[in-house]
Amino acid sequence: MKVKSLFRFPIKSFTEEKRDFIEITDIGKISGDRVGAFRLGEDAKFYDQWLPKRNYLSLMHVPYLSLIKIKFDEKSEQITIKTPENDSVKINISEKEKIENLVSEFLHIHNFEKKFRFVFPNNSSSSFHDTKEGLVSLHSEASEKELNNIMTDIDGIRFRSNIIIKGCDAFEELSWIGKKITINGLNFTGVKAITRCAAVNCNPEQGLYDKNILKILPNLNHIKEPSFGIKLKLLSKGGKININDSIKLN
Repeated sequence: MKVKSLFRFPIKSFTEEKRDFIEITDIGKISGDRVGAFRLGEDAKFYDQWLPKRNYLSLMHVPYLSLIKIKFDEKSEQITIKTPENDSVKINISEKEKIENLVSEFLHIHNFEKKFRFVFPNNSSSSFHDTKEGLVSLHSEASEKELNNIMTDIDGIRFRSNIIIKGCDAFEELSWIGKKITINGLNFTGVKAITRCAAVNCNPEQGLYDKNILKILPNLNHIKEPSFGIKLKLLSKGGKININDSIKLN
């Protein structure tokens, strides 16, 4: 088994970043992954602390978020925002009001009127994952193919996993809960299957719900709650994971 693809998602629910490698910190999070978010509400209290995903702009409730393309450049500390109606705009992450206004203008077209704040603490401990622990997400190429045998045109990016692997059977990764997994000298344990929400029903290119993946998953992998992929917890020091790194089970 080997690593096929690697991704991180700098801004929660927004554009993926395909990587040749990812850096796992010593606290078990991917550097640059879910380090920013758009927090619903106008109250500035607790903006840099973790809260459940219902408190943020999310594909679970706002599928057309996927039509906004956001990239983050760590070196320049700039965000590039591209909406369907406008050219790309580069903004420093400190200019939060400008970022909020650009996103708000697009959402207003879709009659989304809720207030929100751009949150980017820019420190190593904060993150805006669906769970407070963060962890690293993984699924297999074979699981994607099995799903596509039932429903066509399902791009694996819908599941927003960090690591996609090749060389195992479909849904085999779901049996790794409690097992030790080694990738490039980094040791992990599989801690849980990932229960999915309506976000996976969103077509990221069209910005709308076009499939009922949640209904299909339990029939495919025989897990009652719709699940796809697993979460990994780091057991060792952090380090780098690269494309084509071998994966070993112990």
